[in-house]
Amino acid sequence: MKKFFTGAERFFGAMDRVAYVGAALSVGGMLFCVTLQVVARMTALTVNWTTELSQYCFLWGTTFASYIAARRGKLIGVELIQNMMPGAVRRVMKFFSWLTCGVFYGIVNYYCLIQLQRLMEQFTPILKWPMGMVYVVMMIGLLLLTVYSFYLAVRALLLTEKQEKREKTAEEIAEEVE
Repeated sequence: MKKFFTGAERFFGAMDRVAYVGAALSVGGMLFCVTLQVVARMTALTVNWTTELSQYCFLWGTTFASYIAARRGKLIGVELIQNMMPGAVRRVMKFFSWLTCGVFYGIVNYYCLIQLQRLMEQFTPILKWPMGMVYVVMMIGLLLLTVYSFYLAVRALLLTEKQEKREKTAEEIAEEVE
């Protein structure tokens, strides 16, 4: 079982790098577009595509940052009741919490996939990109969240608190990546 968790952590380490690059490119693209728009307004130039692209970059950056926040253990969660329960009950509650998150992300991704063909036939107003391209990038971030949530559900069910404390925390893993 230790090999499974070690392999999974290596896999998620690689996915962390993908998410960091995706978030960095998205935020960088958004900053570039906004800066270009400000400069264009000051010089009376028309650069109408920057607003639309900056909005898409914001969506993509948020999607990748959500996965990064989950890996660092920084997503909003209410654990008051879980922490009051004995070990076995706490593990089962964590399992169902993460399983519910994974199912939710999976359902959202599934319905995006169903709509993807129709979205590829629609085009963005200014850039004239297929709308599906906007959703594909978000689906990648959602897929990362889905897989990681299911992994945490399995981990919560299989590892006791003593075993879990010996493993690295999400924050320690994130610090290694940085």
